[in-house]
Amino acid sequence: MIALQHISATPARMHFATLTAALEERYGANARELETGHWAFEVLTGDQRSQVVHFLLRETSAEGRDVSRIVVSSPIGVVPARFDAEALLRRNATLDVGAVCIEDLRGESGDTSAYLTLRGSHLVSTADFEEVWEMVEKVARVADALEKEIYARDLF
Repeated sequence: MIALQHISATPARMHFATLTAALEERYGANARELETGHWAFEVLTGDQRSQVVHFLLRETSAEGRDVSRIVVSSPIGVVPARFDAEALLRRNATLDVGAVCIEDLRGESGDTSAYLTLRGSHLVSTADFEEVWEMVEKVARVADALEKEIYARDLF
């Protein structure tokens, strides 16, 4: 078993900063840094719709190696009351961008709710701008399509 531990990996942070600077340039006013290592991009998905994508740095090491990851996540909506977990697992098998997850998210009022999110990740050390940008765009498009399919309307 590989032991993971939090590190302050300067190379990962520097590479992440380079990637976020390029994404900030690409998304312009639709990009904002929420806190160090956490950005939000509003991605236009067509038909006057958009999807918020969170872009985070998770710095970790395993056995002395930097295995920091970029995590790209987009909220889909509150978990429906009659939710079919098996359908979620089966849906994950059809995705090539990441996985649908259930995550506790805090709203503006401070309350926490269980949300469906779409999440993908990539090793920071091997990421280049084009594949990271594609991951952000694809997570946005797939999350938006799932939101439309599950809730039949734009929730965000």
